[in-house]
Amino acid sequence: MAVDSRVFQFVQQLAGNLRPELDLPAFPDVVRRLQIALISDSTTIKDIVNIIGSEPVLSARLMQMANSAAMNPSGSPVASLNNAVSRLGFNHVRTVSTAFALRQLSRNESLGAIRPDLEQIWATSNEVASICFAVAKQAFGRQPDEAMMAGLLHSIGRLYIVMHAHQQDPSMRTDPEFSQILETWQPVIGKSILEAWGLPVRICEAVENQDYLLNGGSAELEPLTRLLSAAKLKYRLGTEPELLSQHPDAEFLLGSVNLGKGSFMDLMLSCEQDVANIRQALAA
Repeated sequence: MAVDSRVFQFVQQLAGNLRPELDLPAFPDVVRRLQIALISDSTTIKDIVNIIGSEPVLSARLMQMANSAAMNPSGSPVASLNNAVSRLGFNHVRTVSTAFALRQLSRNESLGAIRPDLEQIWATSNEVASICFAVAKQAFGRQPDEAMMAGLLHSIGRLYIVMHAHQQDPSMRTDPEFSQILETWQPVIGKSILEAWGLPVRICEAVENQDYLLNGGSAELEPLTRLLSAAKLKYRLGTEPELLSQHPDAEFLLGSVNLGKGSFMDLMLSCEQDVANIRQALAA
């Protein structure tokens, strides 16, 4: 990989010019405003409700999530946006709003040539987030919201690179080096974006090390990092038949991951319904 190639220089420049407001073409303005508001410690539920209330579709999504089987196992419904935000908490509000943005982008016909990429990012983010949430709930019994957020946002760097390449020079995506540089840089840029948003260090580090299993990284990494990497690998093994030929030990590596109360694979078996519930809630 040549460090003076146009693709390398383009991605390096992107990494150096990141801003908290995440300048993405066609990214919903309401979500951009929410991300900025959620960075501040002084932001209140009323502030968040006022922003969300300007977008009826997002408001409806948050109400659906708050009343979903995944978030409301007791079956006690909430009837106001204020109560929905209170039930979900700011972490889940960020997650749902980002899921909304990804879904909107994947359906945006004006993005033409990159719609398949955006649809794939959405599908991957949804499934990995669902696995992370359900397994974290089983393994640790706490903080499944951080796990779901890490899963949903693990491809934010990929989204950023793909969309800016499409905007600035669509031909760049046909460069033979583009795919390799995209895979190398997307976790790094993803981490930088999440740091700019003020997300917890655990989430930022998990996104940065999302491929540690296949890259031969240390098994002593934080549980959230191991969970995200296992969830991503589990998804890829189910959707990329060629992966096993490239990494013959992938299934062994996945089986070696232990989290809290048991192995990742055993935990997956015990929470299949939870995975389905959160997948449905995110995709509604």
